[in-house]
Amino acid sequence: MDIIVRKINEEDYKYINNWWLESDLPIPEFKYLPENGLGGLIVEKEKPIAAAYIYTTNSSMGYIDFLISDPNYKAKDRYDIVLELFKACTKMSVSLGSETVWAMTSDTGVTERALEIGWEKWGLPQTIITHKNK
Repeated sequence: MDIIVRKINEEDYKYINNWWLESDLPIPEFKYLPENGLGGLIVEKEKPIAAAYIYTTNSSMGYIDFLISDPNYKAKDRYDIVLELFKACTKMSVSLGSETVWAMTSDTGVTERALEIGWEKWGLPQTIITHKNK
């Protein structure tokens, strides 16, 4: 597969923000993203296709979140590309000191592919609840 996985940079947001809008999802604020939006990886071929963010904690657990991809990218290798991004995020989280890495998804395709690379399915579908201090 002829792809590049690299750190997210500021110029990538012309793509990433569009993906959020085109997917009819809210754009996460930079203050909620690791390293003010630069703490993640993006995968590209001729242009960016998908991105995800890597959170580290004060424990030996890391977290991958806010995975987003170009909703207009319909090529057959779509899931394989997302899987490569997921593997790269896992590897980076481990290199940053994580012994365990976790993520949540409602996408069964992503779940199936994560199981293929050695991830384990844990628990039942979850509801995300948040509190925002105003």
